[in-house]
Amino acid sequence: MTSLTMTSCKDDDPNPDDGKTDPSTIATENLVAYFPFDGDATEEIESLTPTMMPGVTYVTGRRGQAYQGADNAHLLYTLPANSKLKSLTSFTLAMWFKSPLVTGDPEPTVFEIGKSDDFFWGNLKFALNRLDATADSLQLKVFFLKSDAVAWTGQHISYSNSVFVTDMWMHLVLMYDEVTSKYMIYKDGVKIETNEGVENRWQAGDDVVPRPPLGPLSFQNADVLNIGAWRPKSEGTADDAWMGWFKGNLDELRVYDKALSAAEVKALYDAEVSQIE
Repeated sequence: MTSLTMTSCKDDDPNPDDGKTDPSTIATENLVAYFPFDGDATEEIESLTPTMMPGVTYVTGRRGQAYQGADNAHLLYTLPANSKLKSLTSFTLAMWFKSPLVTGDPEPTVFEIGKSDDFFWGNLKFALNRLDATADSLQLKVFFLKSDAVAWTGQHISYSNSVFVTDMWMHLVLMYDEVTSKYMIYKDGVKIETNEGVENRWQAGDDVVPRPPLGPLSFQNADVLNIGAWRPKSEGTADDAWMGWFKGNLDELRVYDKALSAAEVKALYDAEVSQIE
């Protein structure tokens, strides 16, 4: 059974009787990146600061301030040699998230652990797919890399659900578990029931029997962390209209080097809510 490491306190208040829980005390040993976005883009675990940050502004967030995306706005960080973000074998992305409807040409990149010998997909990418203009929700897309040793090197997973409402804050958790080879999505502390084709990840297709589970991820040449942009456009010469800029908001973005348990996800959400004034 997974144990939760929790301390009841406000982020900046040690009083244990105020009914608040510091979210950073959930799965502390596995927290490898944390972006509060309170007026700047500093990351607090590895002390990362962006080498590029054009057009980024900060607005009132779910807690304090939040990242505000826009056309041509993005953040780029160089990962140090010993960064744990370079060698994730499982992952959890957790964040307060708000986005307008994605329709027409642009498909925005939200978050990416990149590799500069492949500007396009990198090692781990969270993006949004476009939907029809009549839609009132979002389609989430995640790509992550296994290795060249398997038939399905890149895992592309798109999933839409009416609970991913546009222009509304939601606490979003995306994760992959190397032990079970499952990809899972949580919204506001509750697991979204997807389907077998979304959740179960394999090394090969239906023509291989039995189908081997994907297992641990294996990133290649991970060297940067990118938020808000397609790198072929923000760092290269691409001008494709479909390479969209993320125009929504991010707040309290956390990366873990494991798949959180359902109890940890719920505890993280409850702790986040406890901090909201």
